[in-house]
Amino acid sequence: MIASHRYAGRSGIANGLSSARVAFATDTFREATFFRGVIGRPVLFREAMAALYQVVVSDFKYRPKDRLEFRAWLEEQDRSFLASLGLRRKEIVARVERLKARRAELDRARLDRLKPFHKARMAYIDYVYTSWFERQYILDPVVTVHPDEVSFEAFSRDESTYARVAAAHETFDRVDEFSCGTTNIDFSIRLHGELERIRSYRQTRLEIGPSGLAVAAEGEDEHVEKKIELLDSWLDGFLQVHSAMSLGLTRVRMAPIDLFNVCRAVSRRRAKHAPRALRIELDPGRPARVVLEPWEQTIELSPASIFEGPKPIVVRTWGRDRLRLLSRLIPACRSVEVYLAGLGLPSIYVLDLGPIRVTLALSGWTDNDWTSGGSKFHLLARRLEVTPDELGRIYEALRSLRLATDVDLAQRAGLGVETTRSALSFLCQVGRAMYDLGGGVYRHRELFLEPFSPADAASLVSKAPAPDEASEEKAGAIVAQGGIRIIPRRPVATGYKISGSASSSPDGGGRVRPLLHVDHEGRIVEGSCTCRAFAKHGMTNGPCEHLLALRLAHMGRLGQEDQPPNVS
Repeated sequence: MIASHRYAGRSGIANGLSSARVAFATDTFREATFFRGVIGRPVLFREAMAALYQVVVSDFKYRPKDRLEFRAWLEEQDRSFLASLGLRRKEIVARVERLKARRAELDRARLDRLKPFHKARMAYIDYVYTSWFERQYILDPVVTVHPDEVSFEAFSRDESTYARVAAAHETFDRVDEFSCGTTNIDFSIRLHGELERIRSYRQTRLEIGPSGLAVAAEGEDEHVEKKIELLDSWLDGFLQVHSAMSLGLTRVRMAPIDLFNVCRAVSRRRAKHAPRALRIELDPGRPARVVLEPWEQTIELSPASIFEGPKPIVVRTWGRDRLRLLSRLIPACRSVEVYLAGLGLPSIYVLDLGPIRVTLALSGWTDNDWTSGGSKFHLLARRLEVTPDELGRIYEALRSLRLATDVDLAQRAGLGVETTRSALSFLCQVGRAMYDLGGGVYRHRELFLEPFSPADAASLVSKAPAPDEASEEKAGAIVAQGGIRIIPRRPVATGYKISGSASSSPDGGGRVRPLLHVDHEGRIVEGSCTCRAFAKHGMTNGPCEHLLALRLAHMGRLGQEDQPPNVS
């Protein structure tokens, strides 16, 4: 679809001798959102925004080199060589050499005459790159003003990396005024260059509002129109990111020096053949180890990374070059928390910079990006049946509180905790909410201009699936026809371990054996199945319908036990 943005001005920076003003122009098509304050840590803010810009323009997907010019040159060399084979007399050879020298002299003279043209052409290319290119290909980041922070979110160009910069109010010496809401900001290449000029000896003000730094003729308004080809999969990217964040992830704590050692090792060597994974080895009671394949280079992490899990875990992730995007933040970093979903699944890095928190979510590998539709991590989240009325009550509760835990929202709406979590998952899917992994809370965030309608949202999330996709509808059909049977359901310290027997398809057929480990909130931690889809893809594209059916049967029992909490 085409996403239109209108800015009544441009984002920019006004630098003086003793003060600076950073103004972000917001989209006037969106709800009125503004923020004004004095930044107390301007250098820290500069580094965080620079890292966000590096994510926005990054593209780590492999693209073959264009060798058209090289092949043309090689063919010319072949023709010259074949022509020289017929030259026998010395006079002819000498004449050919003189002609070649004369041709080279004429080529140099032609280049001298064309210098003004080449200079003008490069100036035009620079203009196109900074103006037309960013309007067509760089999506303006989403900024949300919360009661406790200001956050900026964006995807990379290859859509395999998601970044979020959250500046708490402690980042500012003074907060003059703000209005909560979500909008887009005009984030240009020129603005990035100006942000690099922020210094600590200047008092720096941050202003987020419709006007930005507006410069217009007298009696006229300046409006900057942007029409961006925004794919429908962009919303799916936010859904998959926040679904992955809400899974039962394995957490590893790192010291900044650990992340520095990993980034240095990644940048120093480049693998020319497989395997190219980053292998993280976790043993209970011992510091974590990071191994770079194929050289088997082992990096022993500091004692801050001691793993507290119940059993040894080895996780392999790909696309490790994307970690270089964090290099600039390491000097200002206090601690790093790494969240791992499993083999070939997303990994999330949360950097604590003090009053600023940076979240970098990497897809399982670069080609398997967040928005392509291949990832189905929302199927791993718990999902009970939610009515439009319950969906509307949770939405209104979150909208009024702006940020809250699932338990607080359940108490506010008078619903069960499991029903509330399912409703929040729906709201994330339709772009009305997000999950803050670093803060452990859900936040209200509107991605679209249209008002929220619970009935429309319920119909959207229940749309018919493609026939070759594993989905909740297929799993529901297996459960409805009695094709799933729970054999043991054993409670453990981290949740439940369930073994079952399921029909291989909703219309009967053979049977498969799904095994499932879910946490206390119904989220899938581990799973395995004897079906063909799991043998081919594992969990990299989400769970198969048999695991979903087993989880639905388990969630049915939890739903019977789920009661609204007592409101005192």
